[in-house]
Amino acid sequence: MQILQPILLWGMLGISVPILIHLWRGKKGKVIAWAAMHWLPTHDSSASKGFQLDNILVLLLRIAILLLLVLLLSRVFYPKLDQVSIEQTIHLVEPSKEILEEFRFELQQALENGEEVYWADGKMKSIESLDVLEPDFKGFLLQASLNNLPENISSLNLYLSNSQTRLGTGKYLSKIKPDLFLGSPDLTVQSNPLLTLTTGRSLRRSDKGVLDSVSAGTRSEGRSIQLTREDLGYYLGELSQSEEVYVKAGLEAIRDVYGVEFEETEDMGQAALIFDSNIPLETSSDKLYFIRNSFSFSEQANMVFFQDTLDFEHSELVQKGMLPEVILEKFILFSGLEKQDVQMSRAQIERRFVVDTERNQVKKANLDLLFLFLLVLFFGLERYFSHRQRI
Repeated sequence: MQILQPILLWGMLGISVPILIHLWRGKKGKVIAWAAMHWLPTHDSSASKGFQLDNILVLLLRIAILLLLVLLLSRVFYPKLDQVSIEQTIHLVEPSKEILEEFRFELQQALENGEEVYWADGKMKSIESLDVLEPDFKGFLLQASLNNLPENISSLNLYLSNSQTRLGTGKYLSKIKPDLFLGSPDLTVQSNPLLTLTTGRSLRRSDKGVLDSVSAGTRSEGRSIQLTREDLGYYLGELSQSEEVYVKAGLEAIRDVYGVEFEETEDMGQAALIFDSNIPLETSSDKLYFIRNSFSFSEQANMVFFQDTLDFEHSELVQKGMLPEVILEKFILFSGLEKQDVQMSRAQIERRFVVDTERNQVKKANLDLLFLFLLVLFFGLERYFSHRQRI
């Protein structure tokens, strides 16, 4: 048995209240008048003291009422009552042919055992057979898939690439602790495209992940990403005056170092970068949103959340001068200039998944109905015997 709110057990000290009341009433006694009492001398008359059996029963009922009230508020969990009658195991697979082929045996066994296998595409598309492969594996929305898991799930298996690029840097909120099956991506086959600016300058990531200028003689090698003026427009939404100053200063710092010419626009529809205090009602996949003073588990690649207000007083990024670096990093990733991929350890990936403790607590409070029924029953008995004994 577990107590989810153990601090409320201090309420059991209230048991002393009915005990003290009964002791006081027993000590005080009760004068019982009878017919020949006036013939007795005054010094021979005495009060009847002590407990009767019915009084002790009322005392026990009152103690039980207080105990049940404290246990009800403390939210007691009894594990055997919380066992799921039907074990439900779900397999979530990253939409990748490589992952599908690497874990073909495990997934085939799951299908033969009648377990549910889905793509982690946000829509939980079911995998009925491994012989028919989908030609398009664009969608990988892990958090959205975790949100769609059923409440009575007993086991979750995740099949993922051990790739920082695919998993990102954020955390994931899960209803249950997952079992990880990690693939081994080929990190040697990676494209390193050029990012060509409106000024004609080209940038490329070095082997160390640093953004460097590229000489004219090497610009023709590999894929190139061409930025236009529409790609560099930014819009300032509901920000304070001091926040606007620091955001503009950060964009100007990027221009001075890398030559990226951002331009402010008053029309959100014409901007590629949106700085605001709230997520707009209508969002677009071709825009990059920077939302300040907010925290979310959103998995959308074009959503960047800052937990603090973007001014010198509240934001550590502004205080340390790191805001331009963060804006540039998110912008070039959004533009398609990815970092050099790296593998992570199993422990690092496991720490990315946060179990929804609130959901577990709601599920574990499984004795509330029983305690409530007993509380009403004992209260009714206590009122009956108290009225009968006139106490």
